[in-house]
Amino acid sequence: MSSRTFVDRAALAVGRQLANPSGSGGFLLAVMMRVFNRRPTRALIEALDIRPGHHVLDIGCGDGMALSAVPQTTWRYGVDQSETMLSIARHRLNRDLKAGRVRLRHGDMLALPFGANAFDRILASNVLYFCTDIPALVQECRRVARPDASLGIYVTSARSMAKWPFAGPEPIATFRASNSKRNWKRRE
Repeated sequence: MSSRTFVDRAALAVGRQLANPSGSGGFLLAVMMRVFNRRPTRALIEALDIRPGHHVLDIGCGDGMALSAVPQTTWRYGVDQSETMLSIARHRLNRDLKAGRVRLRHGDMLALPFGANAFDRILASNVLYFCTDIPALVQECRRVARPDASLGIYVTSARSMAKWPFAGPEPIATFRASNSKRNWKRRE
């Protein structure tokens, strides 16, 4: 087996773990994601201008890092498809879960397990890479959003991810800016 084949296989395994973390690899990935996502998550939360009393949804909440960074005076909800990540989030957010200030749900971003008009702010950080139908995701966000809600999405550009061996072509999609207005296009 050549080293290139091993590297390709390892990169694919990392990409699969990123898409749906599980087992001990998922726990290790949670630590790495926490480090790499800290700044963009903080910027996304600030951009959403979250106020006391807002109901906030974190799509792909992972280990609960973003939910723990959201102001404590809000109602916080997280959804993730990874039971491993939800387990880590439950541990991290244990006190707020017991107090009823946070709720975590297992679910799919294309079929959010919440009723209509439920959220004032919705954030989705580093999850679009794994979304098979972005228009359907946006429609789901519209469904669960209250009037005047805000949706914040963070993706790392394809240019930045080009150096990451696990970032394509499968299972991670990448995005590129299509013009100076920063309209992002999914790159298959």
